[in-house]
Amino acid sequence: MNLIRNTLMVVAFLQLLGFLYIKFIHQENKQTSTTNKPSSFSTFNQKMIDNIVMVTVVHDLKTKKKELPLSTQYTDTLKVASSKTKVTKKSNPICKVYKNTTKTSTYAKIESYAKKFLGHKYVWGATGPKTFDCSGFTQKIYRKTAGINLPRVSKEQAQVGTYVKYNRLKQGDMVFFDTSKEHTGEVNHVGIYLGKNNFIHASSGKKAVVITNFNKKKFYKNRFLWGRRVLKEQSNEKIAALLQKKISDI
Repeated sequence: MNLIRNTLMVVAFLQLLGFLYIKFIHQENKQTSTTNKPSSFSTFNQKMIDNIVMVTVVHDLKTKKKELPLSTQYTDTLKVASSKTKVTKKSNPICKVYKNTTKTSTYAKIESYAKKFLGHKYVWGATGPKTFDCSGFTQKIYRKTAGINLPRVSKEQAQVGTYVKYNRLKQGDMVFFDTSKEHTGEVNHVGIYLGKNNFIHASSGKKAVVITNFNKKKFYKNRFLWGRRVLKEQSNEKIAALLQKKISDI
């Protein structure tokens, strides 16, 4: 009887130990493991920290690279941002803004509008809307696209704006010539420079508005006198051109 009683007591004691283990030790371990799991709040905090770090890095990047071209700063900034969020032409509003700015620049408007009159007849003294002489053509183009009112004749137009040498010509500059047989050095013809050695003008020789290349038509290169820049330099258009070049590589 004593043996049976002792055996039952041992079994009861072991059951008590098992209960205490489950109640305290195992339950505590379970709570600890649950506590170590990241909560949605801690995850949110981590995202906020990541964003702050990214913004700080971008700010430092801009600060350290003030001396670099703007296009280089912009490209590096996109590289940093893309490590967190993929930046594309469609998703990046900055790309769209500068792309549109480039397309609608005054220089582009002048070229686009002037080309609409290609083939229109040259008539001495005409100022449009369907026929032009050289200065009547330039007068109309600059007035309609840039709001600039030029004098009526080429000789007077040649005194407006900033003097520009041949090798400094830019899109939108006026170009002046002496096309007389005597070669007196006085202005008697004007056109608009389009870039890449091309200019558009109402030609008395061709009897129409045409585009001429300086390298292909040496006569005009030899008779070139000077250029005039009547458009003010616009820094936003320069920035747009630089950024558009980099955006196209993204």
